[in-house]
Amino acid sequence: MNVDITSPHFQVNHPIQMTSKKIVKAPATTGVLLNGQSGYHQEHEIIDGTLPAREAFTRANALFTVDKAPLLFRNPVTGETQDSDQRCAVYRTDTGEQLGTVGLNYECIQNEQLCRLAEYLRDDLIMDTVITLKGGAKVAFTGKIVGTDEEIVDGDRVHRNLVGYLSHDGTTGFGCCFTDVRVVCQNTLGWALNGAKKDGKIKQISHTKIGVSMYDNLLQSIDVARRTFKEDTNDYRRMQETPMEFDAYKAWLTHLYNCKPTLAEDGSVIDADIANNKVKFNRLTHAWVGGYGTGIEGVSGTAWGAYNAVTEVETSLRDSSDSRNFMTPNGYYTRKVVQKAKDSILELCTA
Repeated sequence: MNVDITSPHFQVNHPIQMTSKKIVKAPATTGVLLNGQSGYHQEHEIIDGTLPAREAFTRANALFTVDKAPLLFRNPVTGETQDSDQRCAVYRTDTGEQLGTVGLNYECIQNEQLCRLAEYLRDDLIMDTVITLKGGAKVAFTGKIVGTDEEIVDGDRVHRNLVGYLSHDGTTGFGCCFTDVRVVCQNTLGWALNGAKKDGKIKQISHTKIGVSMYDNLLQSIDVARRTFKEDTNDYRRMQETPMEFDAYKAWLTHLYNCKPTLAEDGSVIDADIANNKVKFNRLTHAWVGGYGTGIEGVSGTAWGAYNAVTEVETSLRDSSDSRNFMTPNGYYTRKVVQKAKDSILELCTA
């Protein structure tokens, strides 16, 4: 299938001048969430059932086009203004809003191509989300791969997903990855991309090359994703089949977060204990007792419930978006903790 993924227009007759004037930005995250499942963000439209890819993109206002324009540089010494010879701006052609600054050789890729990717895979995907981030600087969709839905326990279903993504701010290219993550925000997109890169389950092209080869072997890659998904769900079932009491959960957390002994005011040694970090421990306790999925029979009191509690606390955006944004350097810590949680909890399941 030969798909032209580059923009046919490179007009640069709409110069954008960088000024200090305040610009009202669009909501950070908007889009549609399908199959009746909500997310953290009120800007999402929640729809029962699924939709064809193009209709989902249209409802999410994710088919806008982009173009490049020169940036104006004002010499602070002479006051002269001229086009920058190093950078240009990418902007939405419908609103004129600037999405990012990129190099002069940057080639625009339109959202239409991301939609076509989803349409091309319509027989293998059930559309689940379409979102725009930072006013359109990034666009992504999640599709459940047909034949990969599994229940860890009754009512607790996981899927292998394909996530397609495209940026207009120079931070990522155009591509897709295989993941268990449902992308609904910047954080979950970062989690999906970083996990896929670690596991070698990502296909991406840059904005400086024409690459259509990803379409040629994509269906074969989906078959591989189906097989590896079975291995992942077997790990999750091992977690679910391993009982864990709260004291064991607490001891595991102490190991997971590498807690150290501390000195009391009288000079005595206080044993290493996650409970000494009251803020963190309170959040982890709340997630263990009443977090997502705890109402499903067979989750609470298991290693599966413990792993879910840690991932909920570490990836939640509700309290500190900067520190938990997986696309930032600070998010590296979060990714490491989540991976360590999975590896260490599986060791307990084997023991």
